[in-house]
Amino acid sequence: MKRIVLSIFILLIYIITYGQGNSYSFFVAGHTYGHPGVDNEGFHPPFKDKFAYIQSRDEIQFGILTGDIVSPGPTAQDWDEIDNDISLLGLDVYFAVGNHDMENRPLFESRYGDTYYHFIYENDLFLILDPNIDNWNISGDQILYMKDVVNSNYEFIDNIFVFFHQLLWWDENNIYSQISPNSLAGRADTINFWTEVEPFFRQKPNHIVFFAGDVGAASWSSDFMYDAYDNIELVASGMGENIGDNFIVTNVNQDKTIDYDLICLSDIDLECFGDIKDYQLSLLISDTHQINWKLYPNPATTNITIESNYLNKNSILQVYNVNGKLVFETPLSSEDSQNFNTDIFVSGLYLVKVNDGKKSSIKKLLIK
Repeated sequence: MKRIVLSIFILLIYIITYGQGNSYSFFVAGHTYGHPGVDNEGFHPPFKDKFAYIQSRDEIQFGILTGDIVSPGPTAQDWDEIDNDISLLGLDVYFAVGNHDMENRPLFESRYGDTYYHFIYENDLFLILDPNIDNWNISGDQILYMKDVVNSNYEFIDNIFVFFHQLLWWDENNIYSQISPNSLAGRADTINFWTEVEPFFRQKPNHIVFFAGDVGAASWSSDFMYDAYDNIELVASGMGENIGDNFIVTNVNQDKTIDYDLICLSDIDLECFGDIKDYQLSLLISDTHQINWKLYPNPATTNITIESNYLNKNSILQVYNVNGKLVFETPLSSEDSQNFNTDIFVSGLYLVKVNDGKKSSIKKLLIK
């Protein structure tokens, strides 16, 4: 009888402590050193300009940087400047290292310790990984650590958040080839994300969110991406290009559901890109029916060319501005190559959507 009473007491304590949970938020920012070739003092200035916004939201408890925190060839001074900026922000900030951060691994580890680690907050597991150790693979001691941490905790926690720099889900032969990373530097010909990492998490009962940060640096790269399937969400966010700069605030609600604020850095309107879930890639493109098309030149000045062998009489071209407003629409013919004048557009970032009546695909276009 005493054992039963004790068990009930422990269960009640668990429910009170963990089962109800408090709502909280955290920010995720990628490629925070900014535009390639620019050596800022600390973080990318438009990101620092949003520190006041972050501080104004009491529910934001901490931040996680998803790599390329400092510019290539990092020095102690570079990291001193980052530490100073973080002290001005006044929040705990965790690092998921990028390839540039690891150009001087001994320096980083002497200051901050291990590059893969975990912590638990409000009954959610946060796991930071380092794909730079083995050419984008999570292998060796690191994958053993990953599996041990998750296997030891998944039954007692709610969400699992996993952070790394590189877009490990990108592959030239899957739908994520539609996304353009900042770089494929250091990537092995084959990596184990889809063969070992993703299957391990997908078979868990928890909700899993993977975050990557190697996007948004320049005109050639995508600014952000989102996808969701089964118990998995894939989120990428970055900065450096200026027009498409962004970071993400992740909101964990009291019922442990998750939503996101996609924060625009280049506009007074913080929500200029809309809801990141509206960009769910698997709803725009399917493995069985991809719209393969090219858009060039990009950036453009006077005209663009749409090139595809897969268009039909139902195909249309739509152009949206960064506020999500449709600013141009026209039918597409079945010709392989079609040209359009861009003089009607003001300079800036646009989203170009091609729809063939069954599926659609979106590309980013910069007009100078």
